[in-house]
Amino acid sequence: MTAPLRIGVFTATRAEYGLLYPVLKAMRADPAFDVRLIVSGTHLSPGHGMTVHEIENDGQPVAARLPILAEGDDALAVGLTLGAAVTECAKAFAALELDALMLLGDRTELLGAAAAAAAMRVPIIHLEGGHVTEGAVDDAVRHAVTKLAALHFTAAEPYRARILQMGEDPAHVHVVGSTGLDNLLAEGVRTLPEMSAVLGLDLEPGYLLTTFHPETLGDRSPSAQMAALRAALDRFPDLKVLYTLPNADEGNRAIRAVIADHAAAAPDRVFAVESLGRRRYAWALSAAAAVVGNSSSGVIEAPVHRVPTVNIGGRQDGRLRARSIIDVADQEEAIARGIAQALSPAFRETIRDQNSPMGDGRAAPRIVEILRNQDFQALKRKRFVDKP
Repeated sequence: MTAPLRIGVFTATRAEYGLLYPVLKAMRADPAFDVRLIVSGTHLSPGHGMTVHEIENDGQPVAARLPILAEGDDALAVGLTLGAAVTECAKAFAALELDALMLLGDRTELLGAAAAAAAMRVPIIHLEGGHVTEGAVDDAVRHAVTKLAALHFTAAEPYRARILQMGEDPAHVHVVGSTGLDNLLAEGVRTLPEMSAVLGLDLEPGYLLTTFHPETLGDRSPSAQMAALRAALDRFPDLKVLYTLPNADEGNRAIRAVIADHAAAAPDRVFAVESLGRRRYAWALSAAAAVVGNSSSGVIEAPVHRVPTVNIGGRQDGRLRARSIIDVADQEEAIARGIAQALSPAFRETIRDQNSPMGDGRAAPRIVEILRNQDFQALKRKRFVDKP
């Protein structure tokens, strides 16, 4: 009998773990795989909610914990975290004797993990490559990881075409859809009363689910952008605001400060949570009146439930768009107009029958089937495929 494939799965943030979860679950149910989950980054940070506990509560055994997060939220801290990721991942990969490493997305920490794997000749499996996000440094990281990876699973055909344009082997680039849709469809929907009970918050008569991350290549400061968002939200006093706090990108502390002040000034209307976790976030999205901010979930996941998204600024520029996404500038007046449009019955009617451009919620079984039949020894030697 062939020994199970030792697949390392690296996660450094709550968002990426949520997208990896359907694949983790499917691989753990298959005797062909020996899954070794490597937890790092903000998962191990008390200041970001110690979300490793959410992973454990999901019943996911953790094979290695790699503390890499540097103090601070400036460019130096990001660089130091990246350097620590290379060192700690190299040691962990050697100890875990991996046959392959799975990475998802574009977080800076992933570049450290990918560099360590490439140096140690561990084939890299990359999920969600081919996207473009012009407003964030993550864009460059994603494409760098693509060139280090040997096997690619992407959300849509235009993303596959972009990966092929980078010289990747067509036989190793697969369109499977986004795993974020797997999560949403598996968890189902919740009503406003149900979400109020789940979170212990009074969210009726409705709420705006709001997440705003630093736009690391933006022209305006995070505090200025966040002040504009706060002012726009306050133009809708009949709706509650449910913030999930930003990731550890450069500038996140300024955003957190504005959110904390907003919640303190309006404690009966504005609520802030560090992390809802994978399941509660899926439910919260399904029950929201609209998603507001610049998170990828507003572009990739919210369209599945036909929840309108007010996407602020340039952080998500370049991604595929469903009809439910309203792009606005990072200015108070523009954001307020976008929210009003999202809440209007006429707009909601136009998106009632939309389909997501990111798949059908069956990405994980497709990924596992391809992995089960993959020759990982052959993946150790990549070839560059020139376009005709």
